[in-house]
Amino acid sequence: MATRSNAEQVGDERLRDATGRSRVEWYALLDDAGAQEWDHTRIARWLGGEHDVDGWWAQSVTVGYEQSRGLRAPGQRSDGSWEAGATKTLYTTREALWPHLADDDLRRDWLDVDWEMVGGTEPRSLRLTAADGSRVSLVVDAMPPGRDGRPKVRLSAQHVRLPDAEAVGETKKFWRDALTALAAIVNG
Repeated sequence: MATRSNAEQVGDERLRDATGRSRVEWYALLDDAGAQEWDHTRIARWLGGEHDVDGWWAQSVTVGYEQSRGLRAPGQRSDGSWEAGATKTLYTTREALWPHLADDDLRRDWLDVDWEMVGGTEPRSLRLTAADGSRVSLVVDAMPPGRDGRPKVRLSAQHVRLPDAEAVGETKKFWRDALTALAAIVNG
């Protein structure tokens, strides 16, 4: 499965509503300013400083620009490394979910690998190191209860330092499957 580009993830109408310009307009301004020679940070700062673009949107425009100009591929970070992620809504609380993340045996039940836990902040985030040296951040965000009153959380997995572009699709599938397995356990 290919990683979606920034343009596929964020619609042009949404971008225009948030920033006042379309992709075509932003990219023309950036080209005129010489941004193809700039690093990621400089582009984002220029958008925020010169054009008062909100930080999140400045990052989005920057990533889209880099992808459109062949400076970065979808799934690639600004430092050249690769990443993949997945999210899942679970019907539980952060506190009830936490043991399934932090306890090695419970984590193995749904993740099916033995990766070293290298840190975390109970019950919100956990960091793992995979056998190949790649890194994983698991973040649990509380959400408003569902219509039925059940508590909900969003679990996000961000896997960085992947070896190449081919690993991105495979890793996304791995995380979608793992989070589905976890949902089956905690949602009953």
